[in-house]
Amino acid sequence: MTNTSPPDGSSHLDKDKRDIKRGSTLSILGFLARLCARVPFLFIAGRLYGSATYGEYVLLTAIVETTALLSTFGLKRTIFSFMDEDGEDKESAATIRHALVLGLALSFGLVVLIQATATPVLDFFSATEAHTNLVILACAIPFISLTDILLSSTLSRRVMRYEIAVRSFVEPLSLTLFSLGFYLIGFRESGLILAFLLAFAFAAAVSAFGCSKVFGLQNILLGRLHASTLLHMAQKSASTCLHDLTRVLVTRIDTFAVGYFFSTSSVGLYGMAQQFLTIVEKIAFSFYPMLMPVVSAAVSTGDRHRLLEQLRSAGRRLVLLQLPVVLLFYILGEYLLGLIGPEFAGAWQVLMILAVGCWINSVIQLVEIPLTYIRPTANVICSLVAIAIYLASVTIMKEQFGFNGIALTSVSAAFLANVLLLTIFTQTDLKPVNEKP
Repeated sequence: MTNTSPPDGSSHLDKDKRDIKRGSTLSILGFLARLCARVPFLFIAGRLYGSATYGEYVLLTAIVETTALLSTFGLKRTIFSFMDEDGEDKESAATIRHALVLGLALSFGLVVLIQATATPVLDFFSATEAHTNLVILACAIPFISLTDILLSSTLSRRVMRYEIAVRSFVEPLSLTLFSLGFYLIGFRESGLILAFLLAFAFAAAVSAFGCSKVFGLQNILLGRLHASTLLHMAQKSASTCLHDLTRVLVTRIDTFAVGYFFSTSSVGLYGMAQQFLTIVEKIAFSFYPMLMPVVSAAVSTGDRHRLLEQLRSAGRRLVLLQLPVVLLFYILGEYLLGLIGPEFAGAWQVLMILAVGCWINSVIQLVEIPLTYIRPTANVICSLVAIAIYLASVTIMKEQFGFNGIALTSVSAAFLANVLLLTIFTQTDLKPVNEKP
């Protein structure tokens, strides 16, 4: 096991902790700004469009966002390791260029695939009437892929402002304003779908602007493409892509289960509980933008001590920041859900199950970040274990606990998989992994 810190290891640790603290703080402040824009959207979706239309929106966006992960092909995470291999900004720009070509090629292929299979997919959920909306929404996949790859590229240089601008202002404000605008001009059935598409189009445009400021537009666009580089990136990112896909299936599978077992109105109730849960989730995700490049740097040198200190520091802050939100949901959650619409108050128990589960699971799940670089197949295996547990128990849990059983199954399956993930991490040696082939 390589466990030697560099001579200035303490300064590295101090800098890492400062970057993690600064990055997570900025992300949380950005999320609060996002929340201010997101809350009006929930009122628009709940009060104006209603639970059935909102439920259809939740189901379709779950399908499209899950598929979009295939187009990103793990590059949202692995691009940090590619950047660690690069020396100058021109080399990094070439890496971004190849990542964009790979992502866009996959995106357009997936758009065609979803549009061609929309009918059988929606038949499975008894939502055939949503065919046109799914065909439209599939066009958002290239924008989602562009946004993820470009923002991760800027984060590789520990530049946070464009991530915060896009995730906290551009995307949520566009979604809210377009949702209201489309409703007012009469798009009552497709307004949410069109708003989602345009919001990610704006997000991709701002992400492109930010990335060009960091690396130079000409450096990114002008240059050769090498098939060997594309193949190397695809091979190195394949397992991470599979992990991302299985991980999002773990988080989305309950939405699909509600859509299969219940009506779109029920999907709307469950989806609204998940929107409130986003507050707890985003606190966890706020650590990822800065923690990923910091962890990547520690892994690249095989410095286990530095890595563990990073994870412990992030874990402590995460527990303390999430707890007040979970308590708030316990005290006022039912009332807050009822403000969106009287029918949504029925999702309070689901919200509490998911919130407590997220609070526990998100801390353990931090170890998936270093495992992405050290042993990426472990993440995939654990996600597959979670899905297998879910599929084996969801019908029984639904019969025993009804609507709440879907949430209980999701939380339990994720917890068992995360315990396995933590076990694998503690038994895995850390070696330098970013040496060029």
